[in-house]
Amino acid sequence: MVLWETFRTINAVIETLKALLKQPYWIIALILGAALVVLPCVTVDKDSRWASHPPSTFLPVVVGFALLLLSAGAFALTLWASQRADASAGTGPGLSPVTENHGIISTKIGDCEVRVVEGRLEDYVTTSGTAVVLPCNEYFDDRCAGDVRSALGAYVNRAFEGQVDAFLSLMKDECKRRLGPGTTEQKTCEESAESFGVGRCVLLPRPLGRPSPVALVSTTTQRAGQGLAARISYLFEGMHELVVSLADARLDEVAMPVLGAGKGGVAAPLAFVGTLLAVAEAARYGQGAQRLKLVTIVVFKRDAYASPQVDRAVVRRALALVGTHA
Repeated sequence: MVLWETFRTINAVIETLKALLKQPYWIIALILGAALVVLPCVTVDKDSRWASHPPSTFLPVVVGFALLLLSAGAFALTLWASQRADASAGTGPGLSPVTENHGIISTKIGDCEVRVVEGRLEDYVTTSGTAVVLPCNEYFDDRCAGDVRSALGAYVNRAFEGQVDAFLSLMKDECKRRLGPGTTEQKTCEESAESFGVGRCVLLPRPLGRPSPVALVSTTTQRAGQGLAARISYLFEGMHELVVSLADARLDEVAMPVLGAGKGGVAAPLAFVGTLLAVAEAARYGQGAQRLKLVTIVVFKRDAYASPQVDRAVVRRALALVGTHA
């Protein structure tokens, strides 16, 4: 029994040492330093009672303090290098400048300024000339607007509080009027619905008398046995139709969430890059003489304490890649 307990103790020590050796060197220095400072000053008797006393030799204590200072310095250096890397993401050879001011990260694509902010789209204040772009499914139905966890549902229930049903009715009427008759598709095993296709856009210039235009872009498809699905290619098609609709309405400023990152299944960073590339293509080529002037992408962040949907380093690097060199 004693032999087994000894074996377990030795094995536990070995596993602890293995785990310790996998840590950054400043953590190892911190642990060893603390041990060298404390152990010469502590004695444990046979009854497991601890007693403190002056160290018999100060050499281990001095070495321990030196390791603690080394650990603190290494940690500060690591933190500084990490912050510098985040700050420099989006700069370097072949990359366009990216600026950050009051939490807004931005770059220029031709004459268009692309901004990225963190928060909720429904909390973002827009001017009357800024179109709010909302993702929906290919059926343009109430499933999207009724789900407050989606960008469309959260925005509609906030902006059109008490008029959600009226907004849904307007959306369906304008969808049929602008996109024409759809095709009947088997949406689920029990339900079929009229699909207007993915990558389509319906612009509501003054929805229910509101001054801010709303553009609905279908970014997801749904079929029986497959569920909701989004693809990056849908974003390019939808952005093209959006720019065409904006050109007709003489609008050149938009605010949107990260498209395709909801229940469509596209990972948020990839959806952000896809959205940004679609915006870059639209900003560079536009529709005739019409060009986008300002695009604001709102990266979802639940609250001030939550992490953003897309890391800032990814945002800066992506903006730098699509931006125009000065």
